Amino acid sequence: MTQDLNITDIETRFAFLEDQLDALSNEALRLSNQNDILRKEMHALANLVKPMMMQISQIGTTEDQGPPPHY
Repeated sequence: MTQDLNITDIETRFAFLEDQLDALSNEALRLSNQNDILRKEMHALANLVKPMMMQISQIGTTEDQGPPPHY
């Protein structure tokens, strides 16, 4: 009888661990998908910002780079 209780206890724990493993696996998959979406959005944003940064850097390269008038 004690052995039956031990086997039942082990089976219960095993079932609980299987559920936990499934939950963790699903969460890892969800996070991976979210990471992929965020990575794509970051690349799209970088593609928008890079041309702006190049334009700004070109504007700042004027010939009169001397000191400001108050010097």
